[in-house]
Amino acid sequence: MKKIPVIIDVDTGIDDAVALILAMQSEKLDIKGVTVVAGNQTLDKTLYNTLSVVDYFGRKDIPVAKGCDRPLVRAQYVDPATHGESGLGTAKLPHPSIQPHHLDAVTFLKETLENSDEKITLVPVGPLTNIALLLTCYPHIKGKI
Repeated sequence: MKKIPVIIDVDTGIDDAVALILAMQSEKLDIKGVTVVAGNQTLDKTLYNTLSVVDYFGRKDIPVAKGCDRPLVRAQYVDPATHGESGLGTAKLPHPSIQPHHLDAVTFLKETLENSDEKITLVPVGPLTNIALLLTCYPHIKGKI
């Protein structure tokens, strides 16, 4: 069976961690990368959480790219009451041994889409900031999604 190529865009708190875990365990998905955005927590925390989840589940082959640190048209609202101070509630994962990809999320999205021989499905489960910037800066890329 052919796997579906995807890039997952997250602001990893509890819900996005579960989505990532399920996606990484799926035999139907070919995860080309994960892009991270600020959401209910700061970008530093959502990036750390994403790296921790990807590393903990043994998927060091999946690049994780750091994205936008705030919304485009309003002030950032951090809500520790929703997902706890870390964004992962009371969960404690080991410190990740992997580092973020050298490209920022928008550039990573653009390059990965442009270099793909097939369309890639974007799976944004957090704020759409990275996707909005991608489509604003590189509107020609729509045909690759």
